[in-house]
Amino acid sequence: MTGGAGTGPVIVRVDRDRCIGSGMCARSAPDSLALGADGLAAPLAEYGDRGAELTEELAEAVDFCPVEALTLHAARGGYRIDPAE
Repeated sequence: MTGGAGTGPVIVRVDRDRCIGSGMCARSAPDSLALGADGLAAPLAEYGDRGAELTEELAEAVDFCPVEALTLHAARGGYRIDPAE
């Protein structure tokens, strides 16, 4: 994880073309991510809209995604935090 403490609110984006619905993210960060009715990852409301504070669990969920379908972006400025491009 290249970001971390001090990054401010973050937004989670899910690349729905890459997501395979493994569920690792939802198990790692159940307060941040869930599998939707279609079986694919979806951020919970606060992480998909205006952003919420980055948690260790969310950072791990992004890192654990086996197909790198999750990315973290700064809610202020929109720049990509993790994974690094």
